[in-house]
This record gives sequence, C-alpha cells and structure tokens, in this order.
Amino acid sequence: MILPPSHIIRLRLDILCLTLTLCILSFSCKEKAITDTKDEVKTEVTSQNPTLSLSISEASEIKKLLNTNEVLKASFEEQKTKADKAIANGIEVPIPQDPGGGYSHEKHKRNYGEMYAAGIAYMITGDVKYSEFVTNMLLAYATLYPTLPLHPKRKENHPAGKLFWQGLNESVWLVNSIQAYSMVNSSISAENKKIIEDNVFKKVVEFISVDSKKTFNKIHNHGTWAVAGVGMTGYVLKDQDMVDRALYGSNKDKKTGFLKQIDMLFSPEGYYSEGPYYQRYAMMPFMLFGQAIQRNQPDLKIFEYRDQLLGKAVTTVLQLTDENGAFFPFNDALKEKNYLTSELIFASNIAFAYYKDSSLLPITYEHHKVSISGAGLSVAKALQNFDAKEYEKKPLLITDGKDGNDGGLALLRMPNLQNNEKLTSVFKFASQGMGHGHFDRLSLFLYDGKQEILQDYGAARFLNVESKQGGRYLPENKTWAKQTIAHNTVTVDETSQFNANVKASSKISPQLLFSNLRDEKIQIVSAKEENAYEDVAMQRTIALIKGNNSEQPPFVLDVYRIASDKKHQYDLNFMYQGHLMETNFGYTKESILSPLGTKNGYQHLWKLAEGKSDTNLATFTWLNKNRFYSISSLISKDSKMVFSLLGANDPEFNLRNDASYMLRENDKKDHVFVNVVEPHGNFDPKLESVQNPHSSVKHIQLLFSDEFYTVVKVMFANGENYTLTIVNQEHDPHKKHTITIDDQEFQWTGNYNLKTN
Repeated sequence: MILPPSHIIRLRLDILCLTLTLCILSFSCKEKAITDTKDEVKTEVTSQNPTLSLSISEASEIKKLLNTNEVLKASFEEQKTKADKAIANGIEVPIPQDPGGGYSHEKHKRNYGEMYAAGIAYMITGDVKYSEFVTNMLLAYATLYPTLPLHPKRKENHPAGKLFWQGLNESVWLVNSIQAYSMVNSSISAENKKIIEDNVFKKVVEFISVDSKKTFNKIHNHGTWAVAGVGMTGYVLKDQDMVDRALYGSNKDKKTGFLKQIDMLFSPEGYYSEGPYYQRYAMMPFMLFGQAIQRNQPDLKIFEYRDQLLGKAVTTVLQLTDENGAFFPFNDALKEKNYLTSELIFASNIAFAYYKDSSLLPITYEHHKVSISGAGLSVAKALQNFDAKEYEKKPLLITDGKDGNDGGLALLRMPNLQNNEKLTSVFKFASQGMGHGHFDRLSLFLYDGKQEILQDYGAARFLNVESKQGGRYLPENKTWAKQTIAHNTVTVDETSQFNANVKASSKISPQLLFSNLRDEKIQIVSAKEENAYEDVAMQRTIALIKGNNSEQPPFVLDVYRIASDKKHQYDLNFMYQGHLMETNFGYTKESILSPLGTKNGYQHLWKLAEGKSDTNLATFTWLNKNRFYSISSLISKDSKMVFSLLGANDPEFNLRNDASYMLRENDKKDHVFVNVVEPHGNFDPKLESVQNPHSSVKHIQLLFSDEFYTVVKVMFANGENYTLTIVNQEHDPHKKHTITIDDQEFQWTGNYNLKTN
C-alpha cells in the first residue's frame, strides 16, 4: 500500500517524536545515575590507605566541628574558597617558559596549591567536583610532563627542573600534588589512575631521584624536599622501593637519604646548619614526610629519632626569631619571612600533635589558622580551651654541627626596663652553613624590642620578582652580602674570611670557649676563630649586663681580642640602623664620594667621612625610631673612625642604602677592641620631648691583656663602674684564678668575673 505524502510526513514526525522521547528518557536516566553517584560520594568517601596527613575519620571529625570550632571553620573555608575559585577559573597547564616570578612559573605553583585545596575540600564535603578538578588537572599534566625537556630558563651550573627553572620547585610541586592525589584517588577510575601515576608521578619521581640523582642524595634543603616528595609518593603508590630510596638514599645504604639528613643537618638542639631562614623552609618537608612515615611505618618511630630531634628543631627555629616574629637573618635570609608562614603552620601543628608540647600553643594561636589535617585537628581542639599569651623567647645557647661541636649561636635576651621589651644581642660563631652561608665568623647584631639596631644584611635578592634576575640571588649577594665587611665583625687587611672560599671555610668552625646565660646581672658568651685568616687568632666575648641603677637599661660590653705575629689592618664595622646624632670626635666629610675599597665588599661602600681623636674614648650616637643608641669605644690617637654608605658599584640599584660606622686600626699585631653598645633616652616628636639623648659612658680602660687574661673597666657618668675579667685559656667553671694589676689583686672562680663599683 502506498501512503499519501501527508501521511508519510506525519509518520516521520511520530517517529522523530518517539526518538526524542527515548533520548530524553535516556539522558534523564544517565543524569539520575550521575546525581545518585554524586549523592553517594557526598555521603561516603571511600576508605583510603595509605594516608599522608588526613584520614577519613579525621576528616569526618573536622566536618562535625566546623560549626563549633572557629579556627577549624576559618581554616577550612580558606581552602574551600581557594578551590572554588580555581574551579571557576578553569584548568590551565602552560608550557614552562618563565623564570621565578614569570607567568608560567607562578601558574604551576598556583596549580599545586589549588589541587591541594581541592583535595581537602573533597575530603570534608565529599563533593566530586573537587576530585574531578584534581583528576582533570593531573590528566593535563599527564599529557604535558612526558614531553618536557629541561626548563628553558635554567641557570648554568644549577640543578634544573622541567616545570620550573630549578629542580627544587619540582620537588615542592611533587610534595603538594601527591598530597592532593592521595585525598581524591579513591574517586578516580582505574584507567585514569594508571594514566596519572604512570605519566605524572612516576615520571616526576624518575626525574627527581634518577635524572637528578646528585641533588636527591645531597645533604641540603633541596635534597630534603626531593626525598620527601619521592617518599610520600611511594607511600601513596604503594611502591616500597621509592620509600626506601627516600629513607636511605639511592643505594639504600643509609649514606644519604632522609635519616642521614636528620643526622647531618641538625645539631643536638635542633639547629639547622643553613640557618633559621632555611630551617623554616626545610621544616615543612621534614615534618610532612615525618608525619607520613609515622602513619605508614610507625615502627620506625621517626618522631623519637635522635632524642625527638624533629620536635626540638621546631622549637629551636621558633626561638630564632625577633620580637616581630621574623627569623634572624643569618646567611642567605630574607628579612620579610616570619613564623606566620605556611611552612611553620604545618610544622608546628605536626610537632604539637606528636609531642603534645603546650609551649607551641601561643604560636599556633597567633597563626589564627591550622592545617586541615589530623595534626591541625589536634591543635584546633587544644586552642578551644587556651588562654592567649605571648610565646616566651628565652636566652639561649644553640650549638651547631651534628655533634654540637661546630660552634653555635648565642641569643642574649634581657628585659629593657624603659620600654617593657627585651634587648636581644645575637652572637654568631657557627659553621659556614654550606653554600648559603656567609663569611661572618664572630658576628654580632642587636635588637631592642621590635627594632633592629645593629643589622645583618641577609640576602641580596628579591624573591620571585622577575625584573630582578627572575627572583634569583643577585650578583651583589656574593660581592656584598656574603662578605665579612657586611657583618659587624673584624675584617683583616680588607680581605674576607677564608678569602671567601666556601670549601675552605666548611672544613672548620669557630669554637665556643664558655657561656653563662642564667645570671640575672650578666649574660656572657665567649668564642674564638683561629682559621679565618692565616696568621690571625680572634676571640670575641659578648656580655649583656644589667645596670645597678633600676632606671638604666642593660648594655652590651663587646671585647674583641686579636693576636698575630705580623702587622695588619683591622676593621671592625658596625652596620647600624638609624640617623647619626652626634660624635665626641671631629671628622672630615668627603667632598667627592669614592668607594672605600676595590674588592671584598669594600667596593660597595661609599666613604662619607673619616674622624680621629686625641682622647682614648670615641662615642658615636644615633637615633633609631624614638630611641637613642651609642657605641663608645676604646681608641688611641692612631685610631680612625670611618663613616660609609652602602650603594657604590651597584649599577642596577640592587642594594639598600644602609649606613655603617667603622673602627679602623692600622699596622697592629695584637689588638683589643673594647666597645659598649648602649640604648638610652627617648624622642617623642608629638610632644616635642627629648630625654637623655647623650651617652652615659664616661671612660673605658683596658687594664690588662695577655694570652691568659683580659681585663676591661667601664665607667659611667652616674658613678657606676663595671670591671670584667675574661679567661682566654684553660676554661673551667670551677678553676680558681688570681692576677695582680697595679698592686690590685683580682681573685675569682670560673671563666669570667664581673665586679661592680
């Protein structure tokens, strides 16, 4: 039968409608299936084993506490907001082409942070949009990473990465990304898991631990990040070979690897040889990997290793901060970093969780956030019943070196009665600190409360500012910041210690002679350095002394003894912060500026003025913020006082314009610098009020000095006298001593004696 055209058209329409209906029903069923799947994931995130930092039960407890624990809520909302913004912005995995600070560099950094945030959001909410974001991001990396050569902006003679200009960033990317993957991998299909694990994590691990084997086995913060990333990846991928190489080194012989790094990089007190700035950075991989080890191989008892050394390291790095919380700028440090950084949030949370050290709570309270992890949960619960108080900064002697025999640091801290803050004198007689170390044996710097008074320059670098050589260390870091003249210590013959040779300086360290930081009247430390210059032995003794007058602030007595068989030029340079107010000696200003020297940092100092005096006391006073400070020095008619300003031979304006005041002694074999650094008075510009703007030091005497003893006397205008006797050899706190000076007999027991009036 042949149908008319109108019926054919109607039939075709009916068939089309039926087809559309079936399609709609099919789509509806699929949509329902997807919805059901999402609902199921929201109600139950499948169990994950192993875990790195956050278990299913911990995530569940955090979710329950979000409405009652403000710290947890704020911390989680920060991560969730970050993840939501990342999802809204979409995924971008650019081809690497920029150095630090450039777009591709910063984008890959943001990517791992956003994946980590999304992983947390998934663990707490169960919403698959977060796990899908991490999955799709990692799939994009799975397409890109296997195709990458070494980074185009890599630096010559510097370990390179593929995603980043340096391999260190590659390891940081891995540490963060594997944590994100561990939190979402239960929701990823077997097919996608294989793609991600084979083409991302195994490839990155191969690059870090095989292609970059030298860095992987290095005892250094780059090596720490590398082994942490590889080891954590091994736990997640259940690859014990990766874990063992991370723990014990590439050859699994325990000569390198994570445990060896703990052995070699920390002193018994937990001081990290590269200094507090890099200790802050390294504590994150040390503690994160430690946490992963504890969760997956608890039999290793990693947090008990070396007498709970990882816990001590966290406490020590927190003590190595000023009253602003900024890390003391030893070595290649940037002054802007403080203990509120993310690295210390993770480290202090983990330390509290495993050591239950309540002294850490003021720090975690000041963070106002916790890591969304099992450790962060422990801290958040503890903070609910915590009464806010300040973290206690103590006088502290911290040894350096794996056995505590490589010198150290002394933090002399004493209440400053005039402003209810602490006067802090930092004395550094530590080891070189490897490649990040500076040539600054026996250096001193000083803080009054939150103000830096005598400064350490730190690093010449603008971190990740692309216009400043990609954020790398600048040339002036070597030519100025590392040089001895920059560090408030003695420079001999305008030549830096060890001729600025890292290998030579790393072979030997200064030596602690004696210390006492427990006396209310005096905190004192003495150390010697006999190898920085070929024929020059140096001993420096720093004493922080409390005045007998209750209204007198404490002062620093600095005795720097030098001995040599040959004549030399000795320069003791003080890098001070503030504005010159007055001197008690005359000086001649330079009409045409010229550099103070030609090398070893001197080429960067503009010579401003030079002074001399016919008296034996030189006093230099400056104003810092609203307080006056003076350096009063024992001098002779041949002594020179030199004023200079940083900034010469600096064509790209990389250096700060900092001021310095130098005491110069020419043609001397033996010499003793005796200086009193004294805070005094105040200046109130609002009230137009000035109080006590002049130094109160009246006279300084070197009563005696030989290879066995040094005796100095300081007299103040109010009639108070302080005589300090220092033992230079045979140090024994129980030994009795007797010497006679100008018919006056001095008797005492121990390594020093302070006599007042």
